[in-house]
Amino acid sequence: MPSKTRKVSFYRLSLEKQTLIPGTNTVQAKQLSDSDIEAYFQRICAEKMQALANEHKAMNVTVSNNQYVIEVISYEKHRAFIKIGQQNPSNTVALRDRTTLETESVPMRESQLLELYTFCLIDFETGIVSYIGINGAPRISAVRNLFDQGIDREEHVSTYLAAILTNDILDILVKKHIISTLSVTVAVPEDKILSDIGLDRESFDSIRNIKTKMVTYKLVGQRNKNIFSSSDKLAELIASVKIKHGDNLKGLNANAKDQGEKSQSYDLMQYNFTKTVVLGKEDSGLLFDDDFKEALLQTYTCYKDELLKYCRI
Repeated sequence: MPSKTRKVSFYRLSLEKQTLIPGTNTVQAKQLSDSDIEAYFQRICAEKMQALANEHKAMNVTVSNNQYVIEVISYEKHRAFIKIGQQNPSNTVALRDRTTLETESVPMRESQLLELYTFCLIDFETGIVSYIGINGAPRISAVRNLFDQGIDREEHVSTYLAAILTNDILDILVKKHIISTLSVTVAVPEDKILSDIGLDRESFDSIRNIKTKMVTYKLVGQRNKNIFSSSDKLAELIASVKIKHGDNLKGLNANAKDQGEKSQSYDLMQYNFTKTVVLGKEDSGLLFDDDFKEALLQTYTCYKDELLKYCRI
């Protein structure tokens, strides 16, 4: 059986705390240090997570009405190795024998659900999150919600995940005189896009042989006005779009220009810092937690210095 390859994406984790300036009605936002973020993680593990039989810690988080489970598999040397799982009904899967091709039902108790999961590694000394993307698995937004839902609301702390981009593309764009347009292209279910463009059921049924179903959203600024005030705001928007749409995100473009030049389109998907990793051994059909941990650790360690160069802290 061939080795399995997966894409690793990298994000910068940050927390922001809002406080009221004494004697005023002004709210001040302060970005917390990496050590403060780690302290919050330790509190969440100690106070909000439940202990499992294998000595791991876990808790439920809600992401867009979906229930995910965050399981801390290991936490050592300021690094947390985390499993992110999403429960699924059992009637859509089965066990199939590779030799006989026979199938059988998955044995389950009434209180159990099948879980599809992926993994991430958080380095609290740098604030960098390494995430393995697997089709259908929970998205990286679960990490953001771990902090947002694990920290009490009265502390007024907000969590942000910014995609780490290469080639300083953000600095290039914000130095342009005008960023006039941002286009986001997303793959959507066929029935949704057809209903959104106003087709009734009869017309819908008559359409056949559709190869792709895409919808494009355009943010268009006022004439000769820049739609972003800083690279941080552009980075936040890019991260939000990636987190919301995951593998369904098919295009991300910005139009920018300097005075006296024509507008130029920049394909932001080309600038995401990602690496492809090989998981497991060629003669094995099974993958274990340690396979994912080793892949994440090796990839992150190998590219750590380069990632730090592209981080905007």
